[in-house]
Amino acid sequence: MKKLLLLAFAFSFTLFAQAEETVTGTLEEIIAEDFETGKSKRKFSLKDEQTGHYFFIDADEAKLKGMKSGDRVKIRGERGEKRTLRITESEKIELKDSE
Repeated sequence: MKKLLLLAFAFSFTLFAQAEETVTGTLEEIIAEDFETGKSKRKFSLKDEQTGHYFFIDADEAKLKGMKSGDRVKIRGERGEKRTLRITESEKIELKDSE
């Protein structure tokens, strides 16, 4: 029974660890407009410099953290559906003069 519980714990911990991502890249704001309703949705995309995968971040969440389009950032967050990333930690990376 103890082995079964240990195995279940290890499996659930592995699933949790896979849901956490750390991504570094430049934020780009995406604005999607629905011309029929006149409403628009905003979010940010972030292409990971290491893997080339894109992730999407809620615009309101990013703006609360002081981020804007064009910022180079490192974000640690929980991965959700459709490559969304909920921010748990963030860091704005300042560009050096030589870059």
